[in-house]
Amino acid sequence: MNRGMRFWLSILCGMLATISVTLAESDLRDQLAMARENSDTHARIELLRRWLDVHPDDASAAVELTGLWMGVRDYDQALKSLKLVSDDPGLVVRTTAEVVWGRDDNKPEALRILRERVIEAPTDRPSQLLLAKFLGQAGEWEEQVSVLDALIAKQPDSDLLLDRADAKRSLDDPEGALADFRRAASLAPDAVGVRNQRPAYERLEAAMEATKQIQSTERGPRRHLQLGALWISGGLNNRALALAHEGLAAWPDSISGRILEMRALVSLGQLTEERALKDRRVDVKADMASEQARNGLLSADGALTKNPGDVAARLRRAGFLTEAGQFALAADDIRVVLQAKPENVNALHLAVVIDLRRDNLAGATAHALRLQALSAPKPVLADVFAGLAEASLAKFNSALALDFAEQSLAAQSNPRAWRTKAASLERLGRSSEATEALAQVGEKP
Repeated sequence: MNRGMRFWLSILCGMLATISVTLAESDLRDQLAMARENSDTHARIELLRRWLDVHPDDASAAVELTGLWMGVRDYDQALKSLKLVSDDPGLVVRTTAEVVWGRDDNKPEALRILRERVIEAPTDRPSQLLLAKFLGQAGEWEEQVSVLDALIAKQPDSDLLLDRADAKRSLDDPEGALADFRRAASLAPDAVGVRNQRPAYERLEAAMEATKQIQSTERGPRRHLQLGALWISGGLNNRALALAHEGLAAWPDSISGRILEMRALVSLGQLTEERALKDRRVDVKADMASEQARNGLLSADGALTKNPGDVAARLRRAGFLTEAGQFALAADDIRVVLQAKPENVNALHLAVVIDLRRDNLAGATAHALRLQALSAPKPVLADVFAGLAEASLAKFNSALALDFAEQSLAAQSNPRAWRTKAASLERLGRSSEATEALAQVGEKP
């Protein structure tokens, strides 16, 4: 091969290599664009790593990769890719702070890093935003409000106003919190955050209005506990906790006070739901009691404070606790009532209801049989055996469910028992009898 041909061949090979690289880069760009469009985090990470192997000076790609690593909480890889970013000291500080916060669980150090950055670069808004976020998570609400004040003064934002409203609620400032929410709602009435939080601030506003009447009409521990229940519904947990303690100081055995105290402690992160239920018998997952139930509990608490042996008051309280979904506490009261009056039909009836709600079929059955032995009123027997039938069916014990349904119907015909009987018969392969049972309530299979 002569020298001229070798020259042109080398030129051609170089051109082919360039075209190949260009095509490869073009293909990589297309794949990356598709991964971004599909929000495919792991594909983006792999493609960006391949891109940076070829283009280590592409700072924007390095920034994107760092954010992705942080998103999947691979802090070591995030720090590795961060080394490729040399012209964004704010990003370096923020990423370092997030790693210290998330991986090292060193919240004071993460806050120190961000505070120093904000002082050094007061115009670094992303660092201020992250500092405000971490301050809120750390419970440093006064400083969080201060940082949010500066951010909002420069650029009002509905999300920041909502953050400041939450901080003010934590600082026991309902008026300030409500004002910030209203301002956020006026700026962005259809924002997701505004829509999600509107019910909470409507409850806060209602609580603020209701407290005025209670403060003018109620006195003593009843007043403290009523106010506390209102404030906790409005999210003022510190104020509610203080009022719970004031109420319990006068009524140490108040169930209303105990429920309020446990709700406040769990809301403040000072107690877990599990410990509240195990140690203090309070189910904080239960819905807030109705106003009628709360007033009934308070009245019963007052009566039992004066006379712990008042069986009627304890039975009433057990009923209100059941209505409020506090079945463990209700069971405690019913146990005391039945120790004093083991043949009290109302107490035994309520005991069945409570046991069924606590998934204690054996206990409910024992109480129902006791009612049967006492020749309790037929409507009572029909109700308790209908409940037992439904519970047995839910546990896939069709034969037992059928037996209980028939005992319920023997006491008094009722739709619940007929329906459970039909379902039991159907499961037992007795379809024609099931159809006949449903016909008793005017229904078809």
